Formats: sequence, C-alpha cells, structure tokens
Amino acid sequence: MHNISENELDFILNDIASRGIALEDLQENLLDHICCIIENELKEGENFEKFYETVLPRFFEKELEEIQTETNNLLKFKNFYSMKKILKISGMLSVVFILIGILFKTFHLPGAGITMLLGGFLFSFLFLPLLIIIKFKDDDSKTDKAIFGFGFLLAIGMSVGLLFKLMWWPGANMLLFYSTCIFTFVYVPVYFISRFKRAELRFNTIVNSVLMLVCGGIFYSLFDLSYSHKYADKMMEDHIYLHENAEHLFASNDRLFSSNDFNADVAELRDLSEKVNEEIEVIALWITENNSTKEIGEQILDLGEEVESYNKMLMQVELTEMKPIEEGDFIDLNRLRPQLAMKLLARLQQQLAINETAYLSNALLLANAN
Repeated sequence: MHNISENELDFILNDIASRGIALEDLQENLLDHICCIIENELKEGENFEKFYETVLPRFFEKELEEIQTETNNLLKFKNFYSMKKILKISGMLSVVFILIGILFKTFHLPGAGITMLLGGFLFSFLFLPLLIIIKFKDDDSKTDKAIFGFGFLLAIGMSVGLLFKLMWWPGANMLLFYSTCIFTFVYVPVYFISRFKRAELRFNTIVNSVLMLVCGGIFYSLFDLSYSHKYADKMMEDHIYLHENAEHLFASNDRLFSSNDFNADVAELRDLSEKVNEEIEVIALWITENNSTKEIGEQILDLGEEVESYNKMLMQVELTEMKPIEEGDFIDLNRLRPQLAMKLLARLQQQLAINETAYLSNALLLANAN
C-alpha cells in the first residue's frame, strides 16, 4: 500500500485544476477518489506520475473537463438528464407518428389526421422547446444562444404552420409564409455572418447554411410557384368541356329515366347522385364568385358526407362499369388554384353522369330481359 506524500497531493490537485476543474468541492472529491485508487493499486517502486496518468482516464471519455461541464449542468438545472431523455423520446415519437400519418394519408386510411396531428404537436410543442432549453445550457456564448433560440422559434413557427395547413385551420398560410421568409432571408444570413469569422466553425457554418438555404428555398417555392396564363386558360377550357359533357349526359339520363318505369333502387341512386352534384355546384359557385379556393373546408366536408352515402350505394350495386368517387379526388381542393380546382370538380360531375348512365342502361337491359 502506497502512502501519498504532500508533494504528490499538490501535484494531483494542480493537475486537476489545470485540466479545467475549477469547483473546489469537485476538486476535493476527485482528489479523494484518485488518492484512494493510488494508495490501493500503486506497487512499491512503481513510478507515481506514470501510474497517475493511467488512473486519470477512468474518470472521463475524452477529457477531464467533461466532469466540470456535467456538474455545472446539474447545478444549473437539476432535471437536465430527464429533459434529454424526454427530448429523445419525443423526437422519436414525432418521427414515428408523422411517418405513419403520411402513409395513412397516402393510402386514404382512417386515422391519418389524428396521427399527423400528434406527431406535429409533439415536435412543435415538446421536442423543439426542449431543444432550445438544452441548447441554451450547452452554449456559453450569449450571441450563439440568441441566434439558436431565434432559429428554433422560427422552426416552431414553420412546423406549427405546416400542422395548421394539414388540419385546414385558419392562419396556416400566413404563419408558414412569414416564418419561412424570415428564416430564409434573415436568420440564415445572420447565422452565417456571426459564425463564419470563427475559423473552428467555418466549415460547419458553410454546410449548415447551405442546407438551411435549400430547405428554406424549397418551402418558399411552394408559395411562389405559379403557372402561365396559357396553362390557366387551358384548364378553364378543359373545365368547360367536361362540365358541358356532364350536363349533356345528365339531360340524356333524365329523358331515359322519365320514359321508362324503373325500380326504387334507380330512383335512390339518382337522388344520391343529384345531392353530390348539388354540393359540387355549391363549391364551384363559391370558387367562381371569389376566384379562390380558400375557406371552402366546410363545403368539402359536406361533399365528403354525400360522397360517402353515394359510394355505399355503389358498393351494393356491384356494377363494374361504375366507379366510386375517391376522397383523394376532392379532399385537397382548398389547396389548389381555382382553375385546377374547377377542372377537378367538372371531372367529378362527369364521373357521376357516367355512373348514372351505366346504371340506367343496366337496369333497362334487365327490365327488357324480364
């Protein structure tokens, strides 16, 4: 057993202090632990300093100052580790919920909206705020804290804007647009200028700035993309053509229905078809009068209810020539430009008319066969 001398104690204490351990209590605790190890393990005749260098790495992964940093974090914020754990869990859950919601929405499965809402809520109101707090604890520079805090607030604004957009809530476009503009044209330049002058951060600053500019530019392009007037006029021509064809088919179906004695099922299908068509006309009239697809979320929901009843009737009929109307054919109308939305509505009307014609023709053939 080795007895540590006063000179060796001073050597250990000075070395600990030189390695970044400034807290006196922490210095004394480390000194006590190191001395216990040396007294128990140092063999007679073995070099003290060499053995000390083998003992020290037991207390850290990269450098001894890690202990000082961890201690400061614990002193400043007692729940630091709990917050890091919650951050990891909330981040993973956010990714899982959002990915599942995207898949559900792609395949028109129930639960897509609530799943994406949960993922967006966790990301916007738990993951990002915790990330801001932890980042404030990690960074010593007040400038870095301010810049990162501002950036994370903008990220919250963008994620909340996307969440509002997915749920058709008011204020989505304004929140998403201004957050994206400020992030792309204000935050990224400030971030680049403030960090590029520091040589040790220069490479990471360039890479991060490029990535942020690309992401911000993609978000901004979603607001700035537009097609030519020729293309818009062509879509309106297609809308008029499809709408007129649907009207002709409906008129032909009316003559066919009035000149023959069909059963109650035919009358029920025509009634459901008329209700769906009326909802389509309501939406088309609103878009025409306002030259906008905004604020038609309620009308889309009404159309969805009528389409659901209509599709149930088609499932009972089981006629291959009749095609059901999918939710994806109209659910995103309020995100489209008026010309494209009108074209899609005309296509829905034409499908209704074609289904009606197929059903009437089939019913007439069965009646003549009997």
